[in-house]
Amino acid sequence: MLVWKAKKNVQQKPKAQSAVELTLVISVLLLLLTAMVEFGVLLNTYITVQDAARTGAREASVADPIVNPSLFFNIDYGVPSIVIRALAPLTLDTTCANPATDPCDDIVICVYSVRSGQTPVRLYNVSVYGNRTTQFTPAQIAARLDSAAPNTGLVSIEIFYSYRQLLNLPWMDPFENAGGFLPFRVFAIMPLSAAEPTPTPRP
Repeated sequence: MLVWKAKKNVQQKPKAQSAVELTLVISVLLLLLTAMVEFGVLLNTYITVQDAARTGAREASVADPIVNPSLFFNIDYGVPSIVIRALAPLTLDTTCANPATDPCDDIVICVYSVRSGQTPVRLYNVSVYGNRTTQFTPAQIAARLDSAAPNTGLVSIEIFYSYRQLLNLPWMDPFENAGGFLPFRVFAIMPLSAAEPTPTPRP
């Protein structure tokens, strides 16, 4: 009887050890799987927002905000409407009663006139929903240009978007703000011939 009990204990030990190992492996695999799903959704969202900014900037580059700014910045027919359509199926959460906790999503469109070798002049700084302002200074725009480049005009589109987790993973909480979402900003800059400074007439 003693011999039989000893053999039984020897047989149970590997089974218990295998169960513990399986539990640990499954936990790690589930962690990796959920991380991959959440990161994949986040990356897809970021790419969608980035493409929307680029689409808006491309369309804006052939428009004229100088002659008809009310149409250019119109949320129903102008550049903002192009960006909003390009964002689909994503939507902006423009709630902004408390900037510390609310999303305050927004689209900011700026137009610059750039004279060769000089600091760009900002002609327009338009917040579509009134929640944000541009994060670019004229000096930062100038730093992105070749100082020897000829006169030009530029349009920049910045999108402020708040990403909310799909799986609500607790280990991503440190990356979120007080409102429980992950804010990010994307932008696109394109030439805009309509904003190019006109040559100074010679006497």
